[in-house]
Amino acid sequence: MPALDLSAITHLLGQGQQFELTEEQYEAIVKRPLPQTNYLKKRSSVAKKAKEFGFSIEVEDRIHRVLIFKRKEGV
Repeated sequence: MPALDLSAITHLLGQGQQFELTEEQYEAIVKRPLPQTNYLKKRSSVAKKAKEFGFSIEVEDRIHRVLIFKRKEGV
């Protein structure tokens, strides 16, 4: 399986602002299903990339699961 293309997410992280992605948006960008919440928030490639830019990921269950990229305090 090819490596994840996180370029679009990296671009959004590079802007330094909090943002949200729905499950459908994530899957359209990354071309893979959204992983389980605990893995997604802590150990996934997306979580590691978010951490590099000083963000954390939260997941909310609304009508669909939503990833919330939040800027960490003091970063």
